[in-house]
Amino acid sequence: MNIRFLAALSAALVIAGASATAGLAREPGMPRSERAFERLDSNKDGALAIEELETTTVRQFMSLDADKDDKVTIAELEKWLNQLAQRRIDRILSRMDADRDAAVTRTELRGYIAGLFDAADADNSGGVTLQESRAYHVVARKQRTEARKARSQARQ
Repeated sequence: MNIRFLAALSAALVIAGASATAGLAREPGMPRSERAFERLDSNKDGALAIEELETTTVRQFMSLDADKDDKVTIAELEKWLNQLAQRRIDRILSRMDADRDAAVTRTELRGYIAGLFDAADADNSGGVTLQESRAYHVVARKQRTEARKARSQARQ
């Protein structure tokens, strides 16, 4: 598997929406998760007013307007999607490419999957239940959030 293949695959996944969380973060739409809903419900009344939805989604989407001409062009969208694709490629390689040769072998992929499985199999039963899988994702999300905060603080 070469880097061009990974780049093409990653870009296709982003564009196709396989990475919905990252890929659709700036695309206007109604919230799907409780967390996203709560983030938009600024007055915490349990209902979204159009102003609450509009305030955030307009700000997020228009942040793609690099030249600040009050319109998001195809070129600006492509630049954003390419950046997403590159970040995804970097993330895939940083997690799966154990020998850092810019390729993921079947052995490396199996090792990565085994690590995921071991991390999720909290009771070491040799099987992962739905509850263990959900708990794994909660912990992983918390770790990603903490890592983002640490990187943000390091940049300041």
